[in-house]
Amino acid sequence: MAISLKTQKMLWGRAAGRCSKCRKDLYEDETETDDPTLVGENCHIVAESDDGPRANPEMPPERRNSYGNLILLCRNDHRIIDTQPGEYTIERLHQMKADHEAWVRQNLGLDEAKQHDDEQYSAIVDEWEKLAHLASWTAWSSHVLGGDHPAMWKGLDEDLYALRDRLLTRVWPGRYPDLENAFRNFRFVLQDFQETFREQAESRGGDETLMTRRFYKIDEWNPERYRRLLQQYEYHVALVSDLMLELTRAANLICDRVRQNLKRSYRLHEGRLAVESGPYEDLSFKKWVVQYSQEERQKAIPYPGLESFLTERAKRDRSFGDGPVADAL
Repeated sequence: MAISLKTQKMLWGRAAGRCSKCRKDLYEDETETDDPTLVGENCHIVAESDDGPRANPEMPPERRNSYGNLILLCRNDHRIIDTQPGEYTIERLHQMKADHEAWVRQNLGLDEAKQHDDEQYSAIVDEWEKLAHLASWTAWSSHVLGGDHPAMWKGLDEDLYALRDRLLTRVWPGRYPDLENAFRNFRFVLQDFQETFREQAESRGGDETLMTRRFYKIDEWNPERYRRLLQQYEYHVALVSDLMLELTRAANLICDRVRQNLKRSYRLHEGRLAVESGPYEDLSFKKWVVQYSQEERQKAIPYPGLESFLTERAKRDRSFGDGPVADAL
């Protein structure tokens, strides 16, 4: 289990970004050509693994990466402490951490209000990551963009609906307006995406999956009606796909705002969220990273609402359709 963003903000913020043993600042000075280098490490008091230093196999996995079981150290002291577990016991490390955090409060003037807000924002980001299934974004979005038959796992649909409610009722700290607006933008897109998808979705696979109903299939011989319904279906699929792309842009904007306001290294290893569509006629799949342009990012809320999006989507970096339904038929 990875260490959550909130836990990292608690650990680094309360320790003032300094080693809890030697109190060294854990960022090297930047040079003319390089950014500051991170030299601090999130270290486990009780080992993360069952055979590590100070291991306790009976400790639940989720507690091993909790704030209470972590201490911030420089690389050198981390190595020393883990190679001398008899000297640096669990009790001694807990005391070392408590003493250092008390020293920070007394000597460095920790901005406790900002620390509290940062931890609150980080908890929101952690919940968003979980309910939006960021870890499997490309996989689940590929089912939405899967040819001419958008689909979604029902549990995911329920999580997305829960996320809409959580973002709507959230009490925001008000410290980072651009981050809060990015979340609002995401909520607006999510609402239109999910409701548009649900309009023509039906349960399949033992009620585990929602799939777009092929409503153009009719029981009568009526070529004109079939043609009209097929056009409507293709328009609907393109709109769902374009809203999936817009949701990805909105998610990437949140990630950028988190990096600007909370943690510069946030999701740098994972990279930007991408989507994959296909298979196409040649059985190939295509993968894209979609983002708002610099001009679009200047707006507090880049998503213009569904009615305007119907025509503006063609101006985005990628789209599947264009125009309101009346123009498409």
